[in-house]
Amino acid sequence: MPLFALALFLQSAEPVSCPGVDTPSVDACASADLAAADAELNRYYQAAMRRLRSEGEEQTAKELVEAQRAWIRYRDAECGSVYQNWSGGTIRTLMGITCRTRLTKLRTHVIWSHWLTYMDSTPPILPRPDLTSVLPDKAREARP
Repeated sequence: MPLFALALFLQSAEPVSCPGVDTPSVDACASADLAAADAELNRYYQAAMRRLRSEGEEQTAKELVEAQRAWIRYRDAECGSVYQNWSGGTIRTLMGITCRTRLTKLRTHVIWSHWLTYMDSTPPILPRPDLTSVLPDKAREARP
């Protein structure tokens, strides 16, 4: 039963709230947040693939698979460089994880926008992903 509870926790799309009293606990908390973002991305990606296949768009589905693979390579390279930039300090792990989380949440929104919404008034397949935690403070203030 504890494994099941952990799986449900990791599938949550909400940012993880942790007190973070030391570097290892802050890193663990950030890792849990990344796991939640990854789970949400996977849910949106799988929904996009189901939509494309149900509409007979096999070639487009193949191209989305390749785009996702390219995006993963980009995310890993980008966040690897962020990690390297901070390699002189204990914050490097947090910076790398935070980069991955931010890009993962942005990618989830892109998938939602391109593949899970419709041009007409049809409701989206899944709800709009929350970008509040990745927007700069000024952008958050400007949102309705």
